[in-house]
Amino acid sequence: MKKHILTMILLFQGLVFADQYCKAYQAYQENDFVLARQELDPLAFNGDVQAQNLLGLLNLEDEKNSAGQKWLQSSAMKGYDKAAYNLGVYFYALGQNNKAEQWMHKAESLTQAKTALGFLYTTKDMTKAKSYFAQAAKAGSSFAKSHLCALLATNQTPADNAYAALCPGDVSEDLYLTGKFYTSPKQYGSLDKAIYYLSVAADNGNVKAMNLLGEALYKRHGSSDEEKALQYFVKASALDNINAKVNAAWIYYVGQKWTRKPKKGFVELNEAYQLGNAKAQFYMGILKIRGFTFSYETVNQDVAGGIADIKKSAAQNDPEALAYLIKNYPNMPEIKAYQQQLKRYYKNEAKNRALQFLYDEC
Repeated sequence: MKKHILTMILLFQGLVFADQYCKAYQAYQENDFVLARQELDPLAFNGDVQAQNLLGLLNLEDEKNSAGQKWLQSSAMKGYDKAAYNLGVYFYALGQNNKAEQWMHKAESLTQAKTALGFLYTTKDMTKAKSYFAQAAKAGSSFAKSHLCALLATNQTPADNAYAALCPGDVSEDLYLTGKFYTSPKQYGSLDKAIYYLSVAADNGNVKAMNLLGEALYKRHGSSDEEKALQYFVKASALDNINAKVNAAWIYYVGQKWTRKPKKGFVELNEAYQLGNAKAQFYMGILKIRGFTFSYETVNQDVAGGIADIKKSAAQNDPEALAYLIKNYPNMPEIKAYQQQLKRYYKNEAKNRALQFLYDEC
């Protein structure tokens, strides 16, 4: 009888803890860190590994790295694989790849950890990288599959024949997705790697890769990058990619003398602007604020109109527009909302990339 009562008490306590964790999780998702801490603290101090993991991530987001690392380690040392994986992500973000690798190996039962190990090994042991990517791909990781296929398309050896069945047919989309991963503005970014993979995808006819490659080249801004970027924008524009058309128009209007065609640029930018394209709204807003004047066409200075256009772009979740408003107009009444919106944008973007933090949802 006593044993039965004890079991009931433990079951009830588990349900209470689960409900409390779910309240904390919901608050965390809504960026209400005060409420999340109130719910998580007692659970974490009682040794709940899920709560310790989430509290660790909350502290990292709150830029309290020492506390975040402490809670993640506490959870990981109790055998919670997601916390070990999160420590791997954390140390990778700090540039401490050896520590990142060690924690990822502790979490190796997770498909995400196998994917991360594949990614980490691309810089030191391509054979191991392909092996881990293949394991994760077989377990259902689309990122691992894309990265593996991109590696096979650009760096295949006879030993890789064992993986060929994972990459049948056209792999240009895999090359595009791998290139897109490396365009990340955060710690995983590498313009050179992005350009490498996107170039192969673009030259194989992937229209999205053409546009993204143009953006990467334009961002790198080497001696001939702008001209090459324009070539890819024009090619993608001819295949009905509206964002590429806007990007080409921008270069025509503000580019170097060998790419500048201001009349053509203004006409094409305005066409996309009239259609409500977010990127065109952002660019037109910038032009109005600066009062750009070139031969053939003039954009008269109109700061209020320019801000209104950039707000329209921000309303469509354009990250450049949001970042511009946050940086240049910190006293704007909507600024907190824009900050939260941009934070959500990057959070959602992270979900589509490898090496994002893991926690238990409710």
